[in-house]
Amino acid sequence: MKNLLKIICSILITVCLLPKEVRAASFKDLTDETLSTEIDYLVEQDIVRGYSNTLFKPNEKVTKAQVAVMLTRALGLNTINIKNPNFQDVTTAHKYYKEIAAVQNAGIFNAVDKFHPDAMITRGQMAIVLHRAFQLKGSDPYYFSDVTEQTPGYKEILTLAHNHLIRGYEDGAFKPNEPVTRAHFSAFLARAMTLTKPDLLKDPAFVYTYAHYSLSDNQRYTLNYQYDHHDGKNDVWTVQNVSTAQTFPNELLYGHDRIYGQAIASDATTHYDLYLELPLRIGVILHEDDEGVTSGVRVTVKTTNGTVRAGEVQYTGVVILEERSIYSDVVKTYYFVDGIGLVKELHNDIVVLELLNRTMK
Repeated sequence: MKNLLKIICSILITVCLLPKEVRAASFKDLTDETLSTEIDYLVEQDIVRGYSNTLFKPNEKVTKAQVAVMLTRALGLNTINIKNPNFQDVTTAHKYYKEIAAVQNAGIFNAVDKFHPDAMITRGQMAIVLHRAFQLKGSDPYYFSDVTEQTPGYKEILTLAHNHLIRGYEDGAFKPNEPVTRAHFSAFLARAMTLTKPDLLKDPAFVYTYAHYSLSDNQRYTLNYQYDHHDGKNDVWTVQNVSTAQTFPNELLYGHDRIYGQAIASDATTHYDLYLELPLRIGVILHEDDEGVTSGVRVTVKTTNGTVRAGEVQYTGVVILEERSIYSDVVKTYYFVDGIGLVKELHNDIVVLELLNRTMK
């Protein structure tokens, strides 16, 4: 009997120590790795779960009831003593009654007699729901070949595109009338939850002091970055070795309402080392197949609310970007803080730049 109790206790301890989260990488049926960051995020937040430790069923269609559950968790909606919306097809005994009532009371779905909890939600309806849930703003004349002013959710679709939550298909279509899949709704939801528009530029009022490790000569330097002037397009920052007063090529920072770019002065006319469209959200934001100045480069936002230590400061609310290029084996990781700019940069896990301090001019 004692041996049996020991075995049971051992099993219980083992189960308790097992990690609770199931990451997207462990789902055998999730073949689109470009969505793994978003799905990982929702799994970690306990907003979406797999059907098992190995299956996510990414191509299954999402029902209105499932959307209600995910939005309730994502928004932290109240489900206690919730007002009954009195849907004819959703009684208080329904499995997801509380979540359906919560999203209805929040004004996310239209007030109607029936909710149709098992009905699939289309991509156009998804745009309307996310627009309401997260009160998204902005609308550019974004072109989808199958979206016109007569399309239900037309304005909401353009707003989601404006905020880089959706891209559409390779043929230029959005397919608003097609049911949305679990993988796609998960991605769109995670992006909406992590949407941010940070100021990534350095503050010209400060001198920035960085520790720099040069991979070319394996030497360590302390560098001062100081704002010099605006050349009509970029903020020009001089870079100087603190110990020897040796100057390095100027850093150019391009800041626009919806664009951030950084380059060294010698090649700014042809290439920005990093070029981003704002606002940002988690997931792949630039793909190596995209045309333009970022061709051949994939940039993934790993988080918009991370933490990192640089110098003696522990920063929060950090935007962490990962950049991969088809032209290089180097994986670059950038850490940005809103209103401060770049605080840390890694090349293949080697710290090549780290902010030590900022001094008011």
